[in-house]
Amino acid sequence: MKKAYLLNQRFENKGLKIDKNRVIIYSQSSCLFNCKYCFKAGMNQNKTKNNEYLSIEQLNLLEKLPSKVNLIMLGCDTEFFHSLHPMKVLDKVSDLDKDISLISKIPLSKIYIEKIKQINEKLSNANHIFVFSISLPVLYHVKDFEPSSSDPYKRIESLKALHNLNIKTLVAIRPLLPNIGKKELEDIVTLTKDYCNGYYSGPLYVKNLEESLFFKRISKDLKIEKIQPHWMPQGNLFYKLEKPEQMELLTTIVQTNKKQIFEGAADAINYLKFIK
Repeated sequence: MKKAYLLNQRFENKGLKIDKNRVIIYSQSSCLFNCKYCFKAGMNQNKTKNNEYLSIEQLNLLEKLPSKVNLIMLGCDTEFFHSLHPMKVLDKVSDLDKDISLISKIPLSKIYIEKIKQINEKLSNANHIFVFSISLPVLYHVKDFEPSSSDPYKRIESLKALHNLNIKTLVAIRPLLPNIGKKELEDIVTLTKDYCNGYYSGPLYVKNLEESLFFKRISKDLKIEKIQPHWMPQGNLFYKLEKPEQMELLTTIVQTNKKQIFEGAADAINYLKFIK
């Protein structure tokens, strides 16, 4: 038990969080989107800003992952495509004999789409799975929440292009913002349901309640809990904000459209592997 803890700590100290059968890469790469709901600014790791997504130390450690870890998750804490040479990073990671999950808000160029197609074929031939998620927690009043992000409709076009190439795709309505209404959730699902293999969602995490843009706007029926998220490196306490009935509503909307909804990307990928 102690040996496993020390091993996990070794990875975590370099920004690689092992959580069950997955490793989440916490990068020092900058993100230009400045989304109001982003948790990264409140974390106590990776304060140095640069354009390198994956360091040499991190890559060396990824080559030594425990055998139980079969999924590498990219783009979870920053925009993957804002880093230098993202496709070179994806190439290197695709050589590690693991499944890969990548999430982004960037509309993909034809060059990127073609490269992702090649990566997908490479992993499929090695009996692994590649899954691409678009982040789409908001459709209207986007600039209130994502002041510098790309057009949601252009993200959906990328989702469609990849899905049409038989690449597994997901839509991340995450975080599930407490002030997003039923109509907006319905429209997100309606616009994406034909181009994805499922959805996943989860609560909003904020560092400071008093300064939170969302806390000042939302209703009293909000459930608030201060926790250490299991998917973050240790030493990060956040407030988890959620409205259980809102998650139930989203679940109903997704299931009414005959699609699957998951707690997170890892759960979705385990399901997609099973039905592959």
